[in-house]
Amino acid sequence: MELSWTMRIRIVLAVAIGVVLLGILPWNQIKPQPEGVFALLSGNISRADLLTCAILAFGAGFIASIACTPFGMQIGVIAAPAGMAVWSFRSGALSTVFQASPAVNDRLAAYAKLRFEAFIWLALAACCLLGAYVADKLLGKKNANIPDKFDATFKLPDFAVIPAAVIGTVIVAGILINILAGDVRYSDPQFGRVIGQPANLQIAFAVTVAFMACGYMAKLFIGASFIWPAAASAFLSSYSIITYSNKSAMTYLANIWPAVFFAKPAAAVLPIQMVAFACIGAVWGYWLAVRYNLWKTYES
Repeated sequence: MELSWTMRIRIVLAVAIGVVLLGILPWNQIKPQPEGVFALLSGNISRADLLTCAILAFGAGFIASIACTPFGMQIGVIAAPAGMAVWSFRSGALSTVFQASPAVNDRLAAYAKLRFEAFIWLALAACCLLGAYVADKLLGKKNANIPDKFDATFKLPDFAVIPAAVIGTVIVAGILINILAGDVRYSDPQFGRVIGQPANLQIAFAVTVAFMACGYMAKLFIGASFIWPAAASAFLSSYSIITYSNKSAMTYLANIWPAVFFAKPAAAVLPIQMVAFACIGAVWGYWLAVRYNLWKTYES
């Protein structure tokens, strides 16, 4: 089943709204120094800036939902992640932080600041979801009759669906990102191999595809909403940083390898990159599962 031109226009419109309102409008206020990383450790993003971005994310979701009538929230939810993706592409690589301060303690301090940052960016995505939801409710708008309700392959108890989606996504997406985001590799006696800093485009590809696969499987196999694989991105970011940034690993890397090398590719992904592209991928995978079910039901 091909997407209609009207549907494509709605998707482009939602993306454009998010890019303008969130990706471009506040950029001069929150942008890092030239070649700096887009992260709170840069010290240029205040609480007031975060509040402003939260309001803009809410507004992006609200406006995109209105603009994407009659599908509303079903498409408008991608607005803020699209804007955050702009931030991700314009960010410097994490390795630039380590190149500037290669000492072990400096690397550990940087990772400590990044450890739970992904939950802040996930909250911005949630503001967009809330804005889209509010728009639909305030306008009394009924979404189009989208056939996304169907029986999952495996019937789990309701209380188990969300944990299964989140835990499964952390495991599967982590494996896929470490496979897909690998750059230059060299053999290493301790880690098996070390990986050079992936480019932003490679990170975008790896994270999007990994979470697209998870969103697809979560919907098709256990009937989970795209919300839960997307939410798992923050847990995966924290897990990867905590797992691959222990003191012994950082000491070894600092003593043996240049600062552009990491034990695993996931350790080189900034929290903003993980959340932005994960949200897009999870929504994409969800609707691929819906389309597959339609194909299986009516065209196979």
